[in-house]
Amino acid sequence: MFWLMVLIVGLISSLVFHPLFNTKAGEGYWDKLNKIWGTYWAALIAHLVGAWLGGAYLGKWGWMLYDYNVISGFIGAIVIGYIWYLIAKSQTKQEASK
Repeated sequence: MFWLMVLIVGLISSLVFHPLFNTKAGEGYWDKLNKIWGTYWAALIAHLVGAWLGGAYLGKWGWMLYDYNVISGFIGAIVIGYIWYLIAKSQTKQEASK
């Protein structure tokens, strides 16, 4: 159940926070979700890794569900997802300047 919770937290955080980070990509939700280097799938992987790292390494406090810390999972997913967004944004600018 731990891995199921990692998948759920990573998926929810990628669908909610990735478009919030990617505000200049377009007007619609789908534009913000897909118009970036690596598309949505790379961002999903970053959020899943962040959800796993946050849930595993930030301790056993807060809202625990099936031995998974949901709050720290979201924190990890948001942080790693934002770092991925910064990397993808710089790669997109480099590709556009070529």
